[in-house]
This record gives sequence, C-alpha cells and structure tokens, in this order.
Amino acid sequence: MNKKSLSLMDILFKRLKIHSFNQFILIMIVFAITGSLSLLVTFKFMSILGINSINMSPYIFWPARIIFLFFIYQILLLIVAIPFGQFKYFWNFEKKILSRFGLKLNSDH
Repeated sequence: MNKKSLSLMDILFKRLKIHSFNQFILIMIVFAITGSLSLLVTFKFMSILGINSINMSPYIFWPARIIFLFFIYQILLLIVAIPFGQFKYFWNFEKKILSRFGLKLNSDH
C-alpha cells in the first residue's frame, strides 16, 4: 500500500469530523449512555402522563412512544455530551439533524 491510502479509521474520522481516537471514544460513550437513558426517560415520562400499552391502542401507543423517544433523545444527547466535553460536536450534530427536518439553526456556538 502506498502512503497516501487512508485507513478505515482515518476515513471514519474525516467523515465524522473527529480529531482523535480519544474524541472518538468519548463520542461513542455519549451515544451509548444517551441511547439507554433515553429509553428509560421516555418510559418514565409516558408513565407519568398515563400513556401505556394497556390503556391505549397499539396504533396510537407505538407512534407516540417513537415520537417522544426521538425528542427526548435529541435533548439528552446534548445534556450527556456536556460532562464529556463534547457539547460543541453534538450541537453541530443536532443542527445537521434538525436541518433535515427543515429547521435551520445558524448559530455557530
């Protein structure tokens, strides 16, 4: 192989705009914690509202759960990123996700 060929990790880091292996590890930890935590928080939130699969049609319950999960995940992603020093990375990630839904956030901070 020549020296100009990039490793899979180099390609991944460039695509994800990650600057180091340590940052990659922190980002993966944030994703892991947020995924698990968002399921727990969504379950508790819906329970408090009295929304459950026993008293609702599955045609209403599951779409509602997915919608709540999506929004709770987005919020928790930013909150969990703060103690890991990755808020800026995830704020840029959130802006990209929200722009796909037609919401433009022009703030660079």
